[in-house]
Amino acid sequence: MATPAAIEARNLSFGYESGLALTNISFTLDEGELLALIGPNGSGKSTLLKLLLGFLRPRAGEVELFDAPLSSYVPKERARQIAYVSQQPVSSFPLTVFELVALGRYPHASRFGSSAADLSAVEEALDYTASRALAARRFATLSGGEQQKVLIARALAQSARILLLDEPTLHLDLHYQLQIFAGLKRLCAQKRLTIVTVLHDLNLVSLFADKALLLSGGKLRAFGPVAEVVTECKIKELLGVDIKAMTDAATGIRYFVPRRPR
Repeated sequence: MATPAAIEARNLSFGYESGLALTNISFTLDEGELLALIGPNGSGKSTLLKLLLGFLRPRAGEVELFDAPLSSYVPKERARQIAYVSQQPVSSFPLTVFELVALGRYPHASRFGSSAADLSAVEEALDYTASRALAARRFATLSGGEQQKVLIARALAQSARILLLDEPTLHLDLHYQLQIFAGLKRLCAQKRLTIVTVLHDLNLVSLFADKALLLSGGKLRAFGPVAEVVTECKIKELLGVDIKAMTDAATGIRYFVPRRPR
């Protein structure tokens, strides 16, 4: 019996008063895959995440999670299926890091209080994001990068099957960018977590993503394995950046270097 797709988007369109923001977007993502959404600012990447999450309702088309319409999930069940981290950390939480990450267990809460499984999920999430040393700190005292790591940990503690991330490396230095994505890739492999993330760094896309979806002008311009989507030609044409692709002979991984604009 075939395994159902984790996410299937069919002919999604969405518009604001100023006009259509996304037009006829279709793609399928399997369990355990990491998809990078790439494209210029204003191309509809964050809007697409919100449609997949159910924050926005499409003008046309539909989203299915594991062969069930997104609209069929009640809020608590939807939260067991899909978690989200926005690109803007909020620093006003009057909680410790541990308390904030524990809020991610809300979809699994019972009237008998926290369980051993809840505690294990919180500790594991702190470990995957290298945040355990911050557990007793007040969230509001952390740096922007530390706050972003903790918010990712809260989403992981939710134990959802799908994780949506909107520019998760925005406030992170290079060390933590690599550390976070290495942890996320382990979750894809070990727990079949499915991830959709907005990324601007093509080298992170090349290092960690299985597939890429390229948006421009609210339209899907390319979708598929990273090597087929992220090419010198497509990036130059759709992002307006002249890049040079090079392959590491030891690992076979491609890296991208922008050429200086003329």
